[in-house]
Amino acid sequence: MPTAVAAGSARLGFLMEIAASAAVTALERNVALVLVPPIKHPETALGTIPFDGAILVEPEVDDPYWKVLRDRGVPLVIIGPPPEAPAPAVRVDHATIATLLIGHLLDCGAREIPLIVGRSQRQSNRVFRETYEARMAAEGLPVRVIEVSEAEGEVGAEAALLAELDAGRSMDGVLAPIDSMAAGAMAALHARGLRVPQDVRVVTRYDGFRARSQTPALTALNLRLDEMAQLATTALLDQLEGMSEPVYLDAPAPELVVRGSTVPHD
Repeated sequence: MPTAVAAGSARLGFLMEIAASAAVTALERNVALVLVPPIKHPETALGTIPFDGAILVEPEVDDPYWKVLRDRGVPLVIIGPPPEAPAPAVRVDHATIATLLIGHLLDCGAREIPLIVGRSQRQSNRVFRETYEARMAAEGLPVRVIEVSEAEGEVGAEAALLAELDAGRSMDGVLAPIDSMAAGAMAALHARGLRVPQDVRVVTRYDGFRARSQTPALTALNLRLDEMAQLATTALLDQLEGMSEPVYLDAPAPELVVRGSTVPHD
């Protein structure tokens, strides 16, 4: 994941939550886990590290890390794989995740809801766009997709939403799956004097530090990343030890965590 998404005030939350659980599971099997940072040249990052297998988190369709690992023939488990990814993999139900967040905004009365989404071709971005467009069209509501490069993170999302507001485009909800972009959306709304949730409701996907530290805290989802990481790590170690055939595993169901960004406190 780009540093603008994973680092800063996020404290590597999404990745670290997965890595911590994966490390514990690996250590219980006498295996060490190495966390590889996001850099521009994956060949450099992976070329100097001896390893037996890898867990890849939410790769793009043409992800360079995925290509390097495939070319080296390294046993691999993908979390949140594209449809063409081979087993073993842990499938994440992005459609359900998107449906929960959109449905919550609609239940709260929001009707003009732009989607701020990453520009990359990660499966999560692709499914969020598709699910959002289909649901809004089914409700007879306007579809407004604002694409922001993940490399721009919070700053890019803030600038994009400020441009929308300054152009006079009204909104009473914001769907920003990436938490750094949700933080940018909050900054833009505050800068233009809009109250959350009284004027605009905001939701994001990952219930991490960045979501909880906003004012008000953001409604998000408990993605149960610890369980997801355990599934992926166990599948990889079983593959390395020849204990099971590669299979597709389903991530645990997410749970909506409602906070002040959508429901005002008394």
